[in-house]
This record gives sequence, structure tokens and C-alpha cells, in this order.
Amino acid sequence: MKIVCIGDLLLPPEMMERATENFQRYDEKRYFYFGPKSHEEMRIYIKNMETAGSRCVPVPDDIMREIVDADVIQTHQCPIPSEVFEKAGHLKLLLTNRGGIENIDLGAATRAEVPVLANPAHNANAVAEMTIGLMIAETRNIGRCHASMRVNHQWLEHFPNFGRIHEMKGRTVGLIGFGTIGRAVAELLAAFKVKLLVYDPYVKEHEIREAGGEAVGLEELLRCSDIVSMHARVSETSKGMMGREQFRMMKKTAVFINTARSPLVDMDALYEALKEQWITGAAIDNYEVEPVPKDSPLLNLDNLTFSCHKSGDTVEAFADSPAMVLTQAERYFAGETPRFLMNPEVLKGSR
Repeated sequence: MKIVCIGDLLLPPEMMERATENFQRYDEKRYFYFGPKSHEEMRIYIKNMETAGSRCVPVPDDIMREIVDADVIQTHQCPIPSEVFEKAGHLKLLLTNRGGIENIDLGAATRAEVPVLANPAHNANAVAEMTIGLMIAETRNIGRCHASMRVNHQWLEHFPNFGRIHEMKGRTVGLIGFGTIGRAVAELLAAFKVKLLVYDPYVKEHEIREAGGEAVGLEELLRCSDIVSMHARVSETSKGMMGREQFRMMKKTAVFINTARSPLVDMDALYEALKEQWITGAAIDNYEVEPVPKDSPLLNLDNLTFSCHKSGDTVEAFADSPAMVLTQAERYFAGETPRFLMNPEVLKGSR
């Protein structure tokens, strides 16, 4: 089989090549570098791609030429528009190292009966660890102490949660969304002996119980949680799901964490909730505009911990991903149902 692997700045083709060497199925291999050469340019590209989709930029000609007779394509940030499925007559499988599939025309893949395997698990542990880190950083004022001593040479004694600085142990933590990352967060939280509430209408209650949580409605979660953490996926129904009404439901003593996508949160509402102290604090890893503009009102808040969209940015999150998706490809070729199949209806046809 011929495999075409398209790497980029974040997941270089060399990582894909190392992984592919362990899979004997592929007797013809092609590796390409796609896209920006700097992290700043890549950040801009990704934001545009997540908005514009698979037609954000054309597929480079040299890549398209090799795709035409490929059996398997492995990509990361490179767009895969409908033309790929129209021209690649031998294509049996499309692998993406991303969790999201905004860069892939899934409808065209399904019409062409090409299974699409994503990899939302590739950075699950990285994001889960960052989520716990932000919970602790915000509730224990780590960032504020650092900034005060580093910038102002001032020893802080008073904080937005002064007199209400609790340990994680015994707190109630609410997770909105219980996919791969939400479950990884729950697993890590078990060590802190928290009470875990989960809102995810797409997950069965017994799965949540088995993970140590209690399935509740969104309103109950917001009203009862000391820490609320977002882990939902972006969809037409979930965009802006945390707005003024939802922040008003939260405890005045609660904090809000978002290591998921920024469209899930009405940032104007979050700003108002923090400024007017509807809630005690928040920690955020991603934003509507990145980098955050210097005139953003968020920068004037003293009860917000910032991170620079780095939750999933670890060596392992990228380096381990190619082997993960190639392993799922082996399951598919063995007649099994692979994990994270984005268009399961194609399995009704023959392999």
C-alpha cells in the first residue's frame, strides 16, 4: 500500500516517518511538510482553518500529485477538501492526527466511502494535566504571586478569594463534557478526593458512575460546583453555551476553567461575571483572538489566570499521535471497528 504523510511545524514529517517504520503494510511512503514555518503563523493559520474549513488554503500541487494514487493519507493541519476524494481513486482510509476535523470535508469523504479516523486522544493527557494545573493555579493564586513578585517586587497577602482559599480535597468539581479529555480529567481528579459532577447528555449514566462521577443536568452542575471545567466539543448547539445566564447560576465562590475551545464561552459574559464578581475567578487557555490584544479588557482583571493556548502542546501529544492513528488503521484493515471513526456509515460498505 502507498501512504502519503503530511506533517507540519507542530507535527513534523519526521515524527510520522518514525511511526510508519513500525507498520509493514506500507511498501510505498511519501512524506511532506505543509504550511507555516513559525508558531505565530501557524496559530493564525489554525484559527483561519477552524473557521473556513477544508477550503482555507489550496492543497499544494506536489502533495496533490502524490495523493492521486495513495491508499492511505495521514495528515495533521493540512486541509483535505472534496477534490482529494474526487481525484484519489485508490484511497481506502484517511487518518488525521487532530481531534477536530475542521480541515476535512467529511461529507465528501463519506460520499466517496472513505473512512476518516481522527485522534482526539492524542493530547488528552496533556490537556487533562493542564486543566488540573489551572484549577490549582487559580484557586491558590500561583500566577498572581509570581506576577506580583516578578514584575512589582511585591509580596502579596490579599487575593480575590482571600479567606476562601480551599484545598482541592472535598471540593465539588463539575465537568461539562465527558469525552476523552473529560474522562482523563476525572481520572486525575480522583487523587484529589473531590466530589465529581458531570453534564454530558451523550454519555450514559453508568459510564459516568463507573468513572466516579454523578450525572446531573447543566443547571444543577453550575449551581453546586466549586470549580466548573469545560470539556465539550464545539457544535451549532454548544456555541456560547456558557453565557450570562449560566454564569449567574454559578456560586459566587466558584471558579471557571476553560481548556476547551473558545466558542463555547461568551467571553463578554465571562468578563462581566469576573468584573462584577458573580464568580470568584477563572482560568482560560484559549481566546476569540490570539494573541490576546493589548487593549483587551480581560487584561485588566485581577481574578483571571491566563494561559497561552498551550494545554495540548507537549512533545508526547504530537510525537505519540502518528503511531496511535496507524494502530487504529490496522484495526480497520483487520475488519474491526476503529476508535474515533468520524463517519461510521461507511462501514456498511465493503472494505
